[in-house]
Amino acid sequence: MDLFHDTTDEGEASFRVHIHCNTCSVVLLFITAWSTRKSSHDALGRKVLKASGQPAKPKVLCVVGVQTGFTRQGASLQYNYQQRRTALRQSWFPADQESLDQLQRETSLVLRFVIGHSKLYSAEQDLSAEARRHGGFLRLPIQEDYGSLTTKTLSFLRTAVAAWDAEYIVKVDDDVYLRIPHLRLATDQWRAMHGDYIGCMKNGPVYTDHKNRWYEHQWPLLGDKYFTHAWGTFYVLSGRIAAQIGSIPDGTLRLFSNEDVTIGSWLLALNSTHFDDRRLCETSCTGASIGVYDFPKCAGLCNPVQSLPDLHAEPACHKYAEKSLDLLPGFFDFPGR
Repeated sequence: MDLFHDTTDEGEASFRVHIHCNTCSVVLLFITAWSTRKSSHDALGRKVLKASGQPAKPKVLCVVGVQTGFTRQGASLQYNYQQRRTALRQSWFPADQESLDQLQRETSLVLRFVIGHSKLYSAEQDLSAEARRHGGFLRLPIQEDYGSLTTKTLSFLRTAVAAWDAEYIVKVDDDVYLRIPHLRLATDQWRAMHGDYIGCMKNGPVYTDHKNRWYEHQWPLLGDKYFTHAWGTFYVLSGRIAAQIGSIPDGTLRLFSNEDVTIGSWLLALNSTHFDDRRLCETSCTGASIGVYDFPKCAGLCNPVQSLPDLHAEPACHKYAEKSLDLLPGFFDFPGR
C-alpha cells in the first residue's frame, strides 16, 4: 500500500510534500477508523480496570525517552554508549532512581534511558548492573539494531503510552544536552497551539546513492525531495498522537530507511498540528534553548562524552527563563488544526 505520493495542491506549503488525494483519503479513513475503534476499547478497558480496583496509569506532563544502546566491541569513545550515559548523569540526567523519582514528583517529568536487548549475555549483565546502581531504564521488548531505529521508536511509544498517561512524549538521543526547566516552560506554549509534532523541521533531496549512510531504498516512491519532517535527534509528540500511532497494527504502515522520515510520513496522514521549534536544535545555552547540540554539523554533539560535562560547567547553561520562554523564528509556518 503506497501511503504517500508526490502530487497535491501547490498551496499546501505546510508540509512541502504532495499527497495523492485518493490514496491519502484511504489512509486517513483507515487510521481514523482504527483509532476510533481502538480508543473506544481503551476507554472500556480503563473503566474495567478502575472498577476492579487496579490503579490507573500515572498522569504526567512528559515522558522523556533518552535513546541509548549497547556499545560494540572496539567502538570509539564517541560511540561508547555507556560512557555517554555516564556523561549525561554528570550533566542534566539524574544520577540515581531517588533523584529521578524526586524530579517526577516536583515537575511531572519522567526521564528514562530507552534501550532494547542484546544478544550478548555479557552486555545484558553489564546493563543490569548499571540499572541496579543508577535506575532510570525503560527496557523495550526488541533487540537493539541501528538498522531498526523506527521499530525501536514505535516500541518506545507503545511502552510509554501503556505505562503513563502523558501529555507529551519526548524522543531525544543520548548525545543532546537537554535543558529540563525550559522543556517544562515550552509545554505551556505547545499546549496553547495544540501542538502534536514538535521539532526542528527540515526537508531536502532524497538520498538515492546506495553508498550514502542515509540511502533511501524506496526512493522511487518519494520523488526527488523529502516532505517536511522533524530532525530525528530530538522531537516531541503529543500523547494523543503517540497513542494513535501505537494503536495501529504492525505491518500496516510503511517503514522507510530513516526513522525520522518514517515518523514524519505517518504524521502527514494523521490530523496533527506541526510546529517548527528551533529551540530544540540550538548550538549553545541561550535564554530560549531547550536542546543543545552541534546542529547541523553533527546529528547530536560531535563528542558527547566530553561536551556534555563541559556544557554543564558553563554558567550560561544554568541561567533559565522563569515564567515564559521566547520563541525563535522557524523555517516553516504550519497552519493550526
